[in-house]
Amino acid sequence: MRSTAVPRWVGLALLLALVLLAIYRSHLGTRLDSFTVDEPYHIVAGTSYVRTGDFRLNPEHPPLMKLWLGASMPQSFTLRPFQPLHEKVEERDFTEETVFYDNDAEAAQARTRVSLWAFHAVLLFTLGLLIWRAAGLAWAAGVLAYVALEPTLMAHAPVAMTDLPLALSLGIAAAAAALAFTAWRWRWIGLFGLSIGLALGSKHSALPGLLGLATIGCLAAVRAGWRGGARDVFGRLGKLAVAGLIGWVLLWAQYGGRFHASVDGTDPFNSPLSQKVEDLKSGSKSLIVLADKWHLLPRAYLWGLADTVRTGVDGRAIHHLFFGKWSTGRAPMMFWPGLIAAKIPLSLLAMSVLGAWALWRAPLSREMRLLLLCTLAMAGAHLLALAVSKGTWGGIRHALPVVLALAVLGGAAVWRAWNARHRALGIACAGCGVLTFATTIGEARLWEYHNLLAGASEGSYRSFRNEGLDLGQRYNEFKTFYDAVIKPSGKPFYSAYWFIEEQALADKIQYSRFCPTLEDTNKEGVFDGYYLVSTVSFIPVPHEHWDPAIYNGLERVARFGNVVVLRGRWVAPVARAYSLRGHVLEAIYKNPAPNWDLIREKLREVVEALPWNASSAILLGNACLKLDRAAEAIDAYEHALREMKMADPARPDLQRQIARLRAGEPTTAIQPLRSDLLE
Repeated sequence: MRSTAVPRWVGLALLLALVLLAIYRSHLGTRLDSFTVDEPYHIVAGTSYVRTGDFRLNPEHPPLMKLWLGASMPQSFTLRPFQPLHEKVEERDFTEETVFYDNDAEAAQARTRVSLWAFHAVLLFTLGLLIWRAAGLAWAAGVLAYVALEPTLMAHAPVAMTDLPLALSLGIAAAAAALAFTAWRWRWIGLFGLSIGLALGSKHSALPGLLGLATIGCLAAVRAGWRGGARDVFGRLGKLAVAGLIGWVLLWAQYGGRFHASVDGTDPFNSPLSQKVEDLKSGSKSLIVLADKWHLLPRAYLWGLADTVRTGVDGRAIHHLFFGKWSTGRAPMMFWPGLIAAKIPLSLLAMSVLGAWALWRAPLSREMRLLLLCTLAMAGAHLLALAVSKGTWGGIRHALPVVLALAVLGGAAVWRAWNARHRALGIACAGCGVLTFATTIGEARLWEYHNLLAGASEGSYRSFRNEGLDLGQRYNEFKTFYDAVIKPSGKPFYSAYWFIEEQALADKIQYSRFCPTLEDTNKEGVFDGYYLVSTVSFIPVPHEHWDPAIYNGLERVARFGNVVVLRGRWVAPVARAYSLRGHVLEAIYKNPAPNWDLIREKLREVVEALPWNASSAILLGNACLKLDRAAEAIDAYEHALREMKMADPARPDLQRQIARLRAGEPTTAIQPLRSDLLE
């Protein structure tokens, strides 16, 4: 067995070089990307946090990444004065208008990319240093090389979203925990506490992974202190508590040490926390109420936690496409392992398997064993939380901590090959790396990457339907096509693809909605022009009565990744109904004095075109409730109940609403049901 000691400067230079290579790889695979649909939201929120100390915008995500980004935005990036905002839809409009109407959006994106490459480089380098300390330089280098080669992780590196910060901060926490639980020295306990604070400030979904680490910490404390008696055990548990306290203090520091969102002691969120909590169905409701009552956590953090539980744990009536088959409610048991297996290059998956095999009977130090235990506990707890949730719409970005854990296993293969002079294993590791490089270096869109299990990047839409396919990044390509083809034709352009409307309007794209206004009379839904659609719309969706045969007769004129441009005369009352429903939502939630008679009339048109859609029928029931039409409200709510899945978490509320109306309660005493379309 060879000595692995190398001069410190060589190790530092190697890790730094690997981090820089990872960032360069990220640049090559994302240089063509436009904004994701969430980035303007986060950019404006982060800049606002830094300049005003006000945390009212975008409270559904903790502030760590946004604070870093906001601190790097130039003074030339201007913010609008605060104004009352109602629901997320209005807040999104406010932030998107700020980026695209008031600022140079291209310059803002360029600054964002540089800032977040730097941010993620710091986190990645820190992770490498900690793994070096715990398991040796070869292991750390293997992990960083794996990360640099893995397409999905590097696709997130320049993006103003919270998923990669979560994965890296949880990885740092796992490595710091391994060092802390080895000898229980205060310096490592303090570092572990800081890493807890980083993870808490990254994303609310850090909580399951941190709970996994706390479990390992408790077991390690009991095991290590058993021979010394209860005093040693409680001493170590006390140190673990101190680490948690440090993380808690750091989380508060990220919110300026204030409980309330604004410096004036108010909380002007887009909806009050009480409403968010009221919507919860799970047992976490009482915990959030308790934390708010006793000011245990900043209110903005609690607002985001309630939002996360509502959309992720309690869940909406979510449908899942898993390798071409639809399911409803909780995702299939193998959904997340299958998705991860379809997104990571097969050669890197093989390297992770090699790492797991190489660890069998390997001479592991205590730090190494704890690094593995902590990493697997973190990733396992995170995967378990995903498995019991109902939301899969985020796709692989919600599973990045698990991808990072696979990188740690891949690093173990490199360590074993180097440390044991295992030539065959070394050749296998090198082969996996070279094969991954050769098969993915040409990927100009790392975000869209899928391996052959999902039909490769081009055919992955047949296997999955989530944000891992596309999140608006193809906008620039479409704009070029629009300027060259659509604009000279004089034909209107309609979109059924999710991109940022303000971005198109700022670029003077003549964008038409399938329903231009709430007063639209085109009930037949007859259109003639160009249509921007997603490839996922070419997959039948039985629960929405969607048949892609509706596109028959239209000419396909272009495809950009998972975006398709069609042309021709199209009769699509369904497309018009969905667009009309969007106008209805704006009329209800953006207008201080909605025209309920008009809203009722238009919702009847929507329900007629989309009779299977319970959400639309609930909106109609709400409109009838506002107009004191109890019998019509009951009819609409019962229609929704018939179309609603038995497992839908909104079903009990709907049943109670109908019962109250049937009991003769005044309509003025009954509140409208909250629409799931607002989430």
